[in-house]
Amino acid sequence: MLETKANKRKLRDLAGLAYKRQLGDALAKLEKEFARWRSGEIDPFELNHRIHRFHDGASRKLYNFYQNLPPYQAVASAIASHLLDRTEVPAEILAELEPIIRFFDERMGGPADEEDEDEDDPGTQRN
Repeated sequence: MLETKANKRKLRDLAGLAYKRQLGDALAKLEKEFARWRSGEIDPFELNHRIHRFHDGASRKLYNFYQNLPPYQAVASAIASHLLDRTEVPAEILAELEPIIRFFDERMGGPADEEDEDEDDPGTQRN
């Protein structure tokens, strides 16, 4: 059922939405560094270092994660990590993804607390 053209398109769209949300969350963390720079808490060199670290770290990992996983796996991971709500996924697709969602949920140790997140791990829970 996941192999129909419509379902493939929906999975690509959902994976893109999860990527957009996760990248947005990561950028919001980087934005806080700009606020620290503007307030004088860090200097421009430190901000530049953090931008570089973001680009080579979180941004690159997210890009590779979403480019290298098939959309159905990216969507299952996004559901397990609460980036996507189950209500956003059509029931027939969700039913087929359930075993993969359980796999990712077990890999992440079940529902994660925010303090357990690794900001560089693309499979972590959304804030």
